[in-house]
Amino acid sequence: MGTFYAAITVLAWGTWLVPSQNVKVNGQQVRVFYVAVANLVISGLVASTQDGHQMTTAEFCLAFAGGMVWALGGWAAFAATDKIGVVRAFGVWAPLNILVSIVFGAVLFKEFVALHGRVLVLCLSLLLIVAGVLMIIFSKASGGRTASGRAAVLGWACAAAAGVLWAAYYLPIKVSKANMWIASFPLACGMFVGCSAIVLVSRSSARLANGGAYFRAVCSGALWSIGNYGMLLLVGALGAGKGFTISQLSVVVNAICGIYLLKDPPPNTRAARLALFGCVVATVGAIILGRLK
Repeated sequence: MGTFYAAITVLAWGTWLVPSQNVKVNGQQVRVFYVAVANLVISGLVASTQDGHQMTTAEFCLAFAGGMVWALGGWAAFAATDKIGVVRAFGVWAPLNILVSIVFGAVLFKEFVALHGRVLVLCLSLLLIVAGVLMIIFSKASGGRTASGRAAVLGWACAAAAGVLWAAYYLPIKVSKANMWIASFPLACGMFVGCSAIVLVSRSSARLANGGAYFRAVCSGALWSIGNYGMLLLVGALGAGKGFTISQLSVVVNAICGIYLLKDPPPNTRAARLALFGCVVATVGAIILGRLK
């Protein structure tokens, strides 16, 4: 089942940006706001089907806090991409997502304590995953702003914050041991409240061009929501460190979609070949990690 959950997560999170990729928005915070809206609706519908399951106030608050953590990670990511560009920012937070999830899994949930002589295999798998992810990310032109001085420091710091926060948002649900299908609703509420606050503070208009744009934005949110359920199931099956790390292979699917659907980078170019090689390297690392007992 772990393989099945991984496939759902990687495919959904690897393609969620595609439907709304060409939708014009007033800042990326608006795009993520619609992710939060779609996720809130879907999680509410799923929770309504779970008869006989109830949450305590503490479990609700923990899951809600996880949603706020996700929204804060989104704010940090927006600030980082504004200051240092998308590629540089992603190159910081994506590997940090992986490394921080491994640390949280080991420290909070005592994962990997029985590896003994296989620690080198664990390190090799992580090295391959991080190296592959970086190849994919830096195969593309930055296409973003390059700041200097205080602005650059702020950009790098925000990218690091996104790496930590986005690696931790699911932890309150795992700590509470609440039913995942129920706990995802307060998680979605926290995401919606946090993303709404970010849109209001940034004074961004959430209005889109037409009905088709709204539909595509919501489709992106639905795909992200499906991937989130897959990730939570994956973490439950394999543990926080292994599960969340494997979920980050969504960047592999994203790269393949970028090359062959969006032509970014164009196929048969040096950048595309580097990205595809990164996909192979990261996938090999994930297979090694997934087979560790």
